[in-house]
Amino acid sequence: MTDLIHLFDFQFFLKFTAAFVALTNPLYGIPIFLGMTHDYTPQQRRKTANVVALTVFVSASVAALLGEEILAFFGVDVAAFQIAGGIIVLGIGLTMLSETPVAADAKATADGHNKRSGIAVVPLSIPLTVGPGSFATIILFAHVQSDGSEIMTMIPAIIGVSLLVWIGLLFADPISRLLGVTVISVITRIMAIVLSAVAVEMVIKGSLQAYKDHFLDLIKPATG
Repeated sequence: MTDLIHLFDFQFFLKFTAAFVALTNPLYGIPIFLGMTHDYTPQQRRKTANVVALTVFVSASVAALLGEEILAFFGVDVAAFQIAGGIIVLGIGLTMLSETPVAADAKATADGHNKRSGIAVVPLSIPLTVGPGSFATIILFAHVQSDGSEIMTMIPAIIGVSLLVWIGLLFADPISRLLGVTVISVITRIMAIVLSAVAVEMVIKGSLQAYKDHFLDLIKPATG
């Protein structure tokens, strides 16, 4: 038990939690959830919120535990994936700042309105709550953790964020009335700034790693 506790990295936990909260942005989904479920009974809304939270937890946990193995299976270079993921996340952050709906999110929302049933997994969970940026970030955070530490450090964060999503949807009506559109918009912009900072760090670290992996050995003989 003591060995497992030592695998928990509190600073890493805080950093990953901040990034994952900014990416999932529990407040962002509240207006969409209310719009898609406006004719649902309270029991149907509760069931939908339960399924969304569970899907977020399962999909994020799979990405944390198996994401790196999936990259290795397809032969994807981690540094390149880190740069690409950073660019995707930066795009999401800048879009949140400009309040322009992400095209994929807008399409998913429209499809969800048309679907009117079975919306909990698609589109409310994927891609509106956890999308490509979320999966890329989770995989990259898991990559820098040693074996076992991603379970002790990242899974508790994923559980916490999944609970936030669940609470946000479960109490969507009172939260929406209490905060209003303006406050939700301000919080979304703050999360967007955090997200953009994380994205820039991902690109910088990925670029440095790509330089070490692919260019440093080529330069050394020439300067030696």
